[in-house]
Amino acid sequence: MILHDFIYEWDGKSTSGEKPIAWWPGSYRVRIVKLEMEDTGLSYLIPFAVILKNKSTPATMNISLRNYIHNFARKISKEYDLDIGKTLWIELDNMIRVAMLNPERQLASEMLYSISWRPIRPNELEMIKPYITGM
Repeated sequence: MILHDFIYEWDGKSTSGEKPIAWWPGSYRVRIVKLEMEDTGLSYLIPFAVILKNKSTPATMNISLRNYIHNFARKISKEYDLDIGKTLWIELDNMIRVAMLNPERQLASEMLYSISWRPIRPNELEMIKPYITGM
């Protein structure tokens, strides 16, 4: 079930005192999906997926989230009440990749993550196939 479908843009500036997603402007199409269906009675270990696709914009706003996914995940998780560790973070590009965000250590009030990207697994692709059409 699609919970949210929107374009997320950032300007690379910080006026609120919070760290921006990236220090360069960017824009992504974001679709937040609930993977588990209530009528089946099954409970998923990872019940949500955030599907991302770089939006075609002028070259000045064409920054990739590949190096900034932890900042993006932190911001989206806070805004939409998601658990970073229980969410599948998927980027649609030439190849569909999944971000693995592993908490490393706490620095003051901020959690630091180690990030790695892997190709999507066939079972994950089957789960999200209905949600990636039209993106």
